[in-house]
Amino acid sequence: MPEQPITERRHSIARTSAAVLAALALLLTSGSAFGWAAVNRLQGNITVDPGLSALLDDDGPSQSAEPTDPATGFQAENILLVGSDTRSGQGAGFGNANNTSSGNGQSDTTILLHISADRTFAYGISIPRDSWVTRPSCEPDGSTDGTFVTGKFNAAFSVGGRKCVIRAVKYLTGVKIDHFVEVDFKGFKKIVDALGGVEICTTRPLRDPKRQVGTGWEGSGLDLKKGTQTISGDQALAFVRARHIEGSDGSDIDRMRRQQAFISSIVRSVTDSGLLTNLPRLYDVLDAVTSSLTVDAGLSGDALKDFVLSLQGLSPSGVTFATVPWVPRGDNANVLWDTTKADQIWQAMRDDTPWPPKSSKPAGQKPLKTAPSEITVQVLNGSGTPGLATRAAKQLQRQGFKVAGVGNAQKSVTATTIQYDPAYDESARTLAYAARTTVPSATPGHGSTLTLIVGPDWKRPAKVTIAGGGADTATRSADDASCIG
Repeated sequence: MPEQPITERRHSIARTSAAVLAALALLLTSGSAFGWAAVNRLQGNITVDPGLSALLDDDGPSQSAEPTDPATGFQAENILLVGSDTRSGQGAGFGNANNTSSGNGQSDTTILLHISADRTFAYGISIPRDSWVTRPSCEPDGSTDGTFVTGKFNAAFSVGGRKCVIRAVKYLTGVKIDHFVEVDFKGFKKIVDALGGVEICTTRPLRDPKRQVGTGWEGSGLDLKKGTQTISGDQALAFVRARHIEGSDGSDIDRMRRQQAFISSIVRSVTDSGLLTNLPRLYDVLDAVTSSLTVDAGLSGDALKDFVLSLQGLSPSGVTFATVPWVPRGDNANVLWDTTKADQIWQAMRDDTPWPPKSSKPAGQKPLKTAPSEITVQVLNGSGTPGLATRAAKQLQRQGFKVAGVGNAQKSVTATTIQYDPAYDESARTLAYAARTTVPSATPGHGSTLTLIVGPDWKRPAKVTIAGGGADTATRSADDASCIG
């Protein structure tokens, strides 16, 4: 079965944590005395878990690339966002509301959020709760004896709480986690209500009525009309968690579309400049935000102020969300990570580069479509510099091009050029981009192997990124206001 994105069940709760940071940033960057006074007063609302600091600080520098942006002075940050579900008095309609078998509750959603050092982009990668993984084993207090256990990812939180989730994510991704943020069901609803509701748009009515099944109840109670409307906390929770909407296939894909649409709307709501002009409403939002969070000590006090102030240049268009690439496990219940593709994401975090990577696009042209791995090229030296073709061939191979051979051209050239059959025009565009040259006229009958004639202008090849970046996972920008069905 081909890879496909999976819905991060109920992951909007964790995504709201990202919106929470945006709301705080708005308040602090307003420059008003009210803003600073409000934050000083509301900091006491935030629950701080001091026991996380040692675990978060034990892996050295945050990034393998230069950790501090010279222009901004900020470091890249990786924040683990967890949406928790204690089910104690707050889960009715979505399962057993009295399920308190675990003192730690359940982690319904987990997102690893990367914020760039230059503060121009951020991306959150959702970890499916049904991921079948091998992780460090944990005791109820989050400690570990160095052994490992295999099972569902979301068991980490219920078994060992916040520390166990941190240990699991660090082991599975190899990414340093700088901070931890947790928000629960009640916090999610409180934030939405404080915002005055969140506007969503649907292409059809959405209904998931509550219904009795045996001795219990199922259904979220969702009941929305077609079109644009503002939904409150209870309906918002139903919107992102409903499993059986009438007329839908009940798939994780369907639920993911709703969740991505919702977080896009909530980020736009908290970054709406109109919020700053209504101080009572702004205070209510910040009160809801701060009282809903549990964070590590590194996000408390003045450190929180400094951090949110650094986010003032981060716009919704620079924030995207995606899911760990996965394949079915074969048991109709759990999924396995595609580690080859997932590792590309974790490396991007370590290198502080965007995800999905921006596709290469020659000036004034459409993005490249053919990957270097699909292109076979013969490299000829037309520069007069001994060994230049061999060096160019090795450089192209490191990018994934298949080199059929290296030799000398029949005559010298003044600039690097390529020869190709018109049937391979997309391959020629990719090779020309890498070689930093233009695409000449095609030569019918040239065959499937392209010819690169290296001239005296040869430089190290440009890095090629194909449209889509190789990420087989759905993404949605936070400024996307499109309707969903």
